[in-house]
Amino acid sequence: MKPGVYEKIVARRNEISQFIEGALADTGEITLEIGCGHGHFLVSYGKDNSTEECVGIDVNRGRIFKGRRKIERAGLKNVHFMECDSMEFLALLPNRIKIRNTWVLYPDPWPKNRHLKNRIIQGAFLEALACKTKKGGQLYIRSDYEPYIDWSQELIDQSDKWTSGENLIWPEDISTVFQELTNNRHFSLTAELNPIEKAH
Repeated sequence: MKPGVYEKIVARRNEISQFIEGALADTGEITLEIGCGHGHFLVSYGKDNSTEECVGIDVNRGRIFKGRRKIERAGLKNVHFMECDSMEFLALLPNRIKIRNTWVLYPDPWPKNRHLKNRIIQGAFLEALACKTKKGGQLYIRSDYEPYIDWSQELIDQSDKWTSGENLIWPEDISTVFQELTNNRHFSLTAELNPIEKAH
């Protein structure tokens, strides 16, 4: 008998939890990339920041496989890739592990109005990410589709957890496959977790 939907969800969540407890057993802080693609950015970042534990997640199994191959070839011990959804990962990440910085690079723009609910950047996502981010932690978003940045900016402005980082410097300018496909055309947004909630 084939496993049902519920059993598959439980099995996947168990796999994610085992990954966290195994790969991140001695880790109290991570750098996170959501939608890591083939791993170009995070592998390069991990090389340059060897003291940071870096985690990349993506819902595409083939991309995760390619990312792990890059880790093996580079001989990196501080970079990890996991196939999972962002909200699921945040829900399962134990409170003992805090996120230092989060990168969302070239997410699917979902340009049609009826598909906006599929975008990674949502109010609920910003809330969940804030709960797992250390004080002063930062969020970096980049897209070749300017309306996506405008959308993200509006949601950050509405959030009482995040403030746009007009004075924040984009710290890493590592090219990705998606960035190269757009001939390096991009728009960027930075935000910082508030030490206290914003007043509206």
